[in-house]
Amino acid sequence: MKFESIEVKNFRSFKDIRIKLSNKNIFFGMNDVGKTNLLTAFRFVFDREIRKRDFIDSDYFEKNIDNPIEITVCLDISENNENTAKLRPYVKGAILSKHQILYIKLIAHYDESELSGVAELYWGGDLENLKEIKSKGNRFEIDNIFNVFYIDSYVDMDMLFKRNIRKFIKSDYGNEEDRIINEEIDSIVSNLNEKISKLSGVSEFESKITPAYKKFNQEEISISVKSEIAIKGLFSNIVPYMKKNGNDNIYPTAGEGRKKLVVYSLFTLLAEQEAYKKINLFFVEETENNLHKSLQIELSQILFGDSGNYPFLFVTTHSPYILYEMDQVTLIRVFSNREVTSNSYFYKVPKEYQNNKKMMNRLLSEALFADKVLLVEGPSEQLLFDRVLSWKKPYYETKGVYILVVNGISFAKYQPILKKLGISYTIKTDNDIQWREYGCYALGFSRLNNLSKEKIGVKYIWSEGRAEDKKTFEKNSISYRKALYNEKIEDITNIQSKYHIFLSKVDLENDLDEVMHDKLIEIFGKDNPVKYLQGAKNDRMVELVEKLTDEDCETIYNHENFSCLKDMIE
Repeated sequence: MKFESIEVKNFRSFKDIRIKLSNKNIFFGMNDVGKTNLLTAFRFVFDREIRKRDFIDSDYFEKNIDNPIEITVCLDISENNENTAKLRPYVKGAILSKHQILYIKLIAHYDESELSGVAELYWGGDLENLKEIKSKGNRFEIDNIFNVFYIDSYVDMDMLFKRNIRKFIKSDYGNEEDRIINEEIDSIVSNLNEKISKLSGVSEFESKITPAYKKFNQEEISISVKSEIAIKGLFSNIVPYMKKNGNDNIYPTAGEGRKKLVVYSLFTLLAEQEAYKKINLFFVEETENNLHKSLQIELSQILFGDSGNYPFLFVTTHSPYILYEMDQVTLIRVFSNREVTSNSYFYKVPKEYQNNKKMMNRLLSEALFADKVLLVEGPSEQLLFDRVLSWKKPYYETKGVYILVVNGISFAKYQPILKKLGISYTIKTDNDIQWREYGCYALGFSRLNNLSKEKIGVKYIWSEGRAEDKKTFEKNSISYRKALYNEKIEDITNIQSKYHIFLSKVDLENDLDEVMHDKLIEIFGKDNPVKYLQGAKNDRMVELVEKLTDEDCETIYNHENFSCLKDMIE
């Protein structure tokens, strides 16, 4: 079984949206754009507890109660696996053997006389000919198939533990040792009740209550009290505590972060007990609340790891750390223009990052929460551009702008993800060339072609058949790159405008030198500032940005060599 899509109409902030899904889904976006509403739409279909409440008028988009709420979930049931086997016996009357897709649809018409809308559920393999799902009271047949675990951002650990104590801890009355312990408990309780009845406060109360009663009734009756402590549920007062290895002391689970991890542990146990008979669905809201960064990363491993404890997962989050271990998930960006809408993208870590997917995800995850992303090759560009953008727009990151370092030229790993999710991006890359015996290979222009899907034809620097030795090539490399750039300036400008991909004339250091050569000499005290900058790129760029004035930043920002910055801000 595999989740394929959900369509939501006329529900809360959603007028009409359709989202592609997978079995692990992450909803993210700014506050108040509808992430919780989207999670709630799923729950109305699958969760009997929330369905009991019915719909109120504010559940209808802009209170449009004339049209029904419609929520349709599409499942792929073509694969014969354990979960499909749990589902098929219940839907056999609604699907044919040829059907590979199961649609589950909720419809809620608003009844003005009752001031509510009641959910009606349907399913089948043909969307135009669905069968009504049998119900008894507020329980539908679908509730026999799916077991829903909703973990909200502030779940009460103590309440969760007490509510499910009988599932967590069970007495084995056939066990002789348990029988003996139960008899001992009964004896202790009986003795405790007797001791309590002998307390002076109890006797004093008895001496006062009987005369007070006789004022109303002169019967020869006296009132006495006795303790009736009874262990109706042996485990009703059990409370989780922490105990350090090698230490007999116990500590209360007082910290909210600690409690939250216990909550996930408890839900894992509950899921394991239910997995053999039902399909477990997890709806998790703002997982990061009250968790330190390190614990968020640890939780990421639990949720997206290979343990199999969370096979069907729907998560809302604001934290990039929760995404560190994600793989084979669907990223769903919820955003608002005039009305709430969304984009979704199935994300799989590229093969070359499989052994270190955290590195790939760390670079990407913060960018996912931005509105505009500037992709650059390395930390030198990030340092310089951060200084200039901070001058132009202080705290620019709070305005939804983010600089993503791709650590080389791996733009193609990030470009489609940002594009599919509707996140605006700008790329800044070097005009690299490589020496070949038959001529100069314009690597930067080749990258430009691949990223833009345009085909800029680039001639070799020297004539066909004429070989140039590598030493001469390296000596003339900068002039060759400038010549290539000037020759194709019209194509370059077109790509900048259409695709927001910016090619350097040469590279960061040479382009910067063209903008402010004298100032660089002044700052570094070197006749060849380009060579100095490239000698230890990161350290010397730090040295530079610390000495740049606001006037220097304005010069850089307004120069055509760095027009990518204007593209980000204006």
